[in-house]
Amino acid sequence: MAELPKSILIVDDDKDLRSILGDILGQEGYRILLADSGEKAIERLAKEPVNLVLTDLKMPGMGGHKLFEDCSSRWPHLPVVILTAHGTVDEALTMIRQGAYDYIAKPYNTQDLLMRISRALEREQLMVENLRLREQLVGKEKEYAFGKEPAMTQVMDRVNAVAATDFPVVLMGESGTGKEVVARVVHQRSTRASAAFVPVNCGAIPRELFESELFGHVRGAFTGATSDRKGLFEEASSGTLFLDEISEIAPEHQVKLLRVLQEGEVKRVGDNLQRKVDVRLIAATNRDLPLMVKEGKFREDLYYRVCVMPIVVPPLRERKGDILPLALHFLERERAQTGSKVTGFSRGAMDKLLGHAWPGNIRELENKVKQSLILAPGELIEEGDLLLEDGPPRDAPGPPSSAVSRVSPEEGDRPDPHSLTEARRRFERDYLIGVLKRNRGNATMAAREAGKHRSEFYYLLKKHGISPSEFRDDPS
Repeated sequence: MAELPKSILIVDDDKDLRSILGDILGQEGYRILLADSGEKAIERLAKEPVNLVLTDLKMPGMGGHKLFEDCSSRWPHLPVVILTAHGTVDEALTMIRQGAYDYIAKPYNTQDLLMRISRALEREQLMVENLRLREQLVGKEKEYAFGKEPAMTQVMDRVNAVAATDFPVVLMGESGTGKEVVARVVHQRSTRASAAFVPVNCGAIPRELFESELFGHVRGAFTGATSDRKGLFEEASSGTLFLDEISEIAPEHQVKLLRVLQEGEVKRVGDNLQRKVDVRLIAATNRDLPLMVKEGKFREDLYYRVCVMPIVVPPLRERKGDILPLALHFLERERAQTGSKVTGFSRGAMDKLLGHAWPGNIRELENKVKQSLILAPGELIEEGDLLLEDGPPRDAPGPPSSAVSRVSPEEGDRPDPHSLTEARRRFERDYLIGVLKRNRGNATMAAREAGKHRSEFYYLLKKHGISPSEFRDDPS
């Protein structure tokens, strides 16, 4: 099912301005709703869902400030962006301190307008996802990823012990074991549960953009920085910041991360102002951090700062009793979304699931259940519907570095140029290059065109060895 376009409610008593803004944003693919007063905006919001409100500050009757207050009380997760003239900037700043997302000064710059709207909608999507995940996780932790095996009971004992504190946590384990799910449960059981949970994949952020992503930047800090921007630390303030693949952070950035954690302050790139942040840090890695410390690849002082409570999430092969319950959970979830007639697994399929080594852990199990749901012609998934290819089983528990080494085409078998996998890889790479060219190397705009979250888009770029800077001056 195609994703519905984001809807924006434009509120302004100036008919011409409403029309101009509607045309600009409509051309970007947004669904546009219009209202000429705060009162009509409230009526419209009560009738249909909206992703963002863009409102003038000064209007007859209910002005932008009162509209924002009503939206905050009735739809607390709805982002409100203020349009303001020079003389009302102070009032707009007051509203931002009260919870408005951003303001745009008149006369506005179109690119700046689009960037601010895009960021506000990203924030709205993040809040919606947090609400959805919160609803899914409450009372369902064991059903989803934790099961009843003794190995996971020990994990949950540590989660329960540390959740109520503000101590940093490091989750260790192989890829696909459910570390982010565990992190979300720690957040949900903490005193910060009502605030944001902000996940970031450190390995997916280009090295040159790391500081900007985490700490933010000010306008003019570097080429392409057309406006001030909060970093992820500020986005997560009062909540939890989840740093996945923390072991991939470069040494020069480890120093700056350590300083932020020690001082509780961030300095945006290009700025001299220190901003207070109140963040609970949860990190995750599939590497052996103590070994990296000994080898000088990870700072010892940062390790002791982030690893107050280490929790090792065991691989699925050590949780055999969880395989079938998890497979049935994924099956039921996919059935509800697709309307499939498949109701379960045959005995042969169950035996095949239990006999598999699951080198990709829970992530692999979920993927194989989805595949089998497509292939199964009847009401049961049969043994032949499960496309399982065992790799060498990993025999060491926890996160040994030997278990996560990568083999390049030069070191191992080169891909078959005629294979479907290689064809898909080439298509994906060509598509990413094309979308970057169309957006002149602006990765944020390219991610939006591709329908991907910024961090996911950066991950794909890194996967294919593509740098956005290569296309910033490309006229094609």
